[in-house]
Amino acid sequence: MIETLAAWPQAPLAFALFGLASALALLGLAWSGLPAVERALTTSARRVFTNSAMPLAAQLFNRAVDLAFAAFALRLLGVTGNGQYAIAVVTWLYLKTVSDFGLSVLVTREVAQAPTSAARLLGMTTVLRLAVLLFLGPAVAAYLLAGRQWFQLSTDSAYAIMLLYLSLVPGSYSEAINSVFNGHEKMHLPAALTVLTNFSRFGFGLAALFAGYGVPGLAAVSVLVTTISALAFRLALRHLRVRPIWSFSPSEARRLLGLAWPLLLNGLLITLFFRLDTFVIQAAQGDRALGIYDAAYKFANLLLLIPSYFVLAIFPILSRQAGSEHLRDSFELAAKFLLLIAWPIVLGTMALAPLMIRILGGDAFLPEAATVLRVLIWFTPLHYVNGVAQYAIIAVNQQRQIARAYALATVFNLVANLLLVPRFGYLAAAVITVLTEIVLFIPLHRAIHRYVGPVAWHWLALAPLPAVMAMAGGIVLSHWIGSIVAVTVGFLLYLIVLPLSRVVGPTEYRILRELAGRPGAAGSRA
Repeated sequence: MIETLAAWPQAPLAFALFGLASALALLGLAWSGLPAVERALTTSARRVFTNSAMPLAAQLFNRAVDLAFAAFALRLLGVTGNGQYAIAVVTWLYLKTVSDFGLSVLVTREVAQAPTSAARLLGMTTVLRLAVLLFLGPAVAAYLLAGRQWFQLSTDSAYAIMLLYLSLVPGSYSEAINSVFNGHEKMHLPAALTVLTNFSRFGFGLAALFAGYGVPGLAAVSVLVTTISALAFRLALRHLRVRPIWSFSPSEARRLLGLAWPLLLNGLLITLFFRLDTFVIQAAQGDRALGIYDAAYKFANLLLLIPSYFVLAIFPILSRQAGSEHLRDSFELAAKFLLLIAWPIVLGTMALAPLMIRILGGDAFLPEAATVLRVLIWFTPLHYVNGVAQYAIIAVNQQRQIARAYALATVFNLVANLLLVPRFGYLAAAVITVLTEIVLFIPLHRAIHRYVGPVAWHWLALAPLPAVMAMAGGIVLSHWIGSIVAVTVGFLLYLIVLPLSRVVGPTEYRILRELAGRPGAAGSRA
């Protein structure tokens, strides 16, 4: 199909028109909003469900679109081109993390506690983000010059990095507005906006690829789409009745930066130990190895969305429960839910990895990328627990504990990658990613015990074991029929054994009844 589209002279125009139609729909949705969803947010449980389910569904859909786009891009760019763009995207990720400066999480917390501060914080934090971006400019220029001379950075990668850096200007404004929506516990509209934004990026991106613009063309599309998205988010603000106050107070800026820098360090360290291996693999084994590893990592990126959006949805509740015994109960319940989601993902991926890689990139990536994915997927359970743990710690204003934990994990990850990846390759990087989650869990566990309360970790870890073993057995025994059928059988057994082993109990049933609009209170627990 890709070869047929590549031979069609009108393919770039057709995809560009699709991108334009998506952009117009994006602006229309931003103006109209989602009033039907607003009317349904009548209880705490429904707010949590909507604020986690809609963004999660949107981002899962977006990642599915991204994977479809990757299936085109991997074939049109080739392994080398994929490696070149991967380096540019990871560099952009670092710049995005620094320019955000932890302000997204901070503004969410501040607005949740004091909604009247939204307009002032929106204007102030946007200015701060742009100031940080300006400060980063010389560092970006120095990296590009040094990379071209000493780090084998390609010309296409250099152009892409410059364009992606420019895309952070409108992107910073969108992030600031999105954090205000999060603080108001209204994540559904931004989630819907991201879907149409991604459709627009999909259309314009394929137009650029089929027109032959390659890696720089994809980066230029990012600038265009991010600008349109920023305009849409500004239009969406009307539904919160918030107008940004464009003022700058040095004392207020110092206060915000003082509160936010541990969150920046947290975000930066997360970025470091999850994507540092990209640079090490490329330097040690070249673009082909990076292309294989990046193909497997695209699926891992899809799974990262589940804890991030779930904990973001419950974060306002955790913040309000800070200092009370309910915080520990909410943390345990959230950690249990995430673990119950994580284990089927691990087992299903182990069985389906070759099929997943074949669909994404074709046989050229097999069997190496499937092997990497089967190793990499084991980071999921502890990553999910670590994700909710850090937000519980942030809720009690102990961000510095998280910074220390991620510093330790990053040092371990850096040293391990530098020592092992040059010798053992990308498989070592996958193993190190899993081990890093264990290293990270140790200090987070201590912080939770000290500031949130003692947690029944052994029960959280062992309670799902019968259901996990049932699913694994079902997959092994029925694998001869086919991997998809085997995973389906295993998952059904998992769902049957969960209530039989009493992992899912009265509390979970009360929450489900409230979500369905039936009698039964779940209170304000997560």
